[in-house]
Amino acid sequence: MTKYKLGEIILKIMDFRGKTPKKLGMNWTENNRDILAISAKNVKNGKLINLDKAHYGNEELYKKWMKEGDIKKGDLLLTSEAPLGESFLISKPFKAIISQRIFLLRPNPEIIDSWYFYLLSTTSIFKKKLQERATGTTVLGIKQKELLKIEVDIPNLKKQREIVKKIRPIILKSELNEKINTNLAS
Repeated sequence: MTKYKLGEIILKIMDFRGKTPKKLGMNWTENNRDILAISAKNVKNGKLINLDKAHYGNEELYKKWMKEGDIKKGDLLLTSEAPLGESFLISKPFKAIISQRIFLLRPNPEIIDSWYFYLLSTTSIFKKKLQERATGTTVLGIKQKELLKIEVDIPNLKKQREIVKKIRPIILKSELNEKINTNLAS
């Protein structure tokens, strides 16, 4: 195991704290044919939820907002507050606007496997480290500079992949069972 700060294993971070369409001279749309805007309220237990209540933006807003680049396979979405520490792994790229209260973290594949990074982000140890660096009285939130200081122990890539190879099928099977149960209930 090697100890790293998150800032040492992240190739790219996108953080749109405080950014709003109004500050860009634009507005959200409610047209679900436009581009989905993902906020902290859309990420829970490794899934995107409540998308029927999400905001959307047109192509012009997308280009102004997402200047730093597009979402890529292997990116991790991590909520920065309300709620703190929920994560979602991008398993296939899609076009979306990363809204407020959420970080997009692109792990360095030479140091950490994206699936391993996702699994790490769901652990109680990682969530405790987030809370220890968070601030706020009503709502706990973490700033980017504090997030990047979090220390994590990471095994070598070979060991990471062995762990993922054992755990990933269980997660995928669980998701499939959940879909089947949802279909049976409807």
